[in-house]
Amino acid sequence: KPKPNSITLFAFKDYFPAVATTDLLCRVADALCCKPSELAFYPVPKLMIRRVGDHEAYSALRASELGDGTLELREVEDAMAYINLMDDSPDLLTQMNECIKTNNKAGLYSGCKKAVELAVELGKQH
Repeated sequence: KPKPNSITLFAFKDYFPAVATTDLLCRVADALCCKPSELAFYPVPKLMIRRVGDHEAYSALRASELGDGTLELREVEDAMAYINLMDDSPDLLTQMNECIKTNNKAGLYSGCKKAVELAVELGKQH
């Protein structure tokens, strides 16, 4: 019996609908396949595909260091190897999700929340 496979692709010409969609769907996605960018800091397992700018290399490196994403996968064959690995066994996704839980406890995904708290506090001082 073949295993069910489902991949959903969202592509947008404009930045804001893409970000809004990602914000909503990352909560229910098994994994995110994206170029290294600010998406490297989302708490969801990530396959980091070819970057657009050199500055994005550090985002993939950071996701890999945190254990919730891969290094940059510059070739289709490399990305497919990871997809096959995830499809064949839950081990990689389980490991990435365990890292996400640990990172979340440490507050590593709370940057925006902390920035707003700081802004509110600074606003009270003026």
